[in-house]
Amino acid sequence: MPGVLIVGASQAGAQLAASLRELGETGPITMVGAEPHLPYQRPPLSKAFLSGKAEADQLLLRSAAYYAERGIDVVTGERIERIDLGDAGGRAVGASGRGFDFDRLALTVGGAPRRLPVPGADLGNVFYLRDLAGATLLRASLARAENVVVVGGGFIGLEAAAVARTLGKRVTVVEALDRLMARAVAPGVSQFYR
Repeated sequence: MPGVLIVGASQAGAQLAASLRELGETGPITMVGAEPHLPYQRPPLSKAFLSGKAEADQLLLRSAAYYAERGIDVVTGERIERIDLGDAGGRAVGASGRGFDFDRLALTVGGAPRRLPVPGADLGNVFYLRDLAGATLLRASLARAENVVVVGGGFIGLEAAAVARTLGKRVTVVEALDRLMARAVAPGVSQFYR
């Protein structure tokens, strides 16, 4: 029976599913995410998780039991590749070929990191801090690194740089704009953090 399909097992997707149930939605709710994990918090990846003060299971937004008790079907490890819309709903199809019928659809897919367009960006010691898989690889690499270059002087980059410094690493931050956190804070705040 079609119901609500949430594409993206993100924090937004998890909160939408929970809110729908709290607001009285009684039909099927299915949340589909490409990652192999239940929805988790991303903000702690660049600090608590990277520093080893939190583990992956501590980042979960809600337990598997929470979703099961509320009749929210969470499908992990499935990337939706096609969505066909009809007059009253539609069907989404995952990379595996599995289909998901819906009468209402929510897209909570988030974003993707900007990839470095330079030679060597595909080497094994280049990491992107966007998801749990990337943070896990970076955390393991930090343990054996001596020098760390962080590309990006925004909040996430500076948090990662601070963790690396706390671990005793030599750190260089490279920022394309003329100041740190230029997109988010005033020049005085940028100068303070520099």
